[in-house]
Amino acid sequence: MKAIIIEDKDARALLERLELAKLRERTHSSSHAGEPPSWDDMHRTFHYVVTSWLQEQGCDTVRR
Repeated sequence: MKAIIIEDKDARALLERLELAKLRERTHSSSHAGEPPSWDDMHRTFHYVVTSWLQEQGCDTVRR
């Protein structure tokens, strides 16, 4: 087991990334016939942002 210490600045960076991802998703979906993004699309975006951020912090996110 490995412990990863996350500083406040890192947590704020994650929150900023999620906010930017939300804005990008809205912009992308609004250009496609005005349909809101599906729950699957939102989950996929959230999962990608959080997983890539965790990997940058040194986490092993590969399922075995």
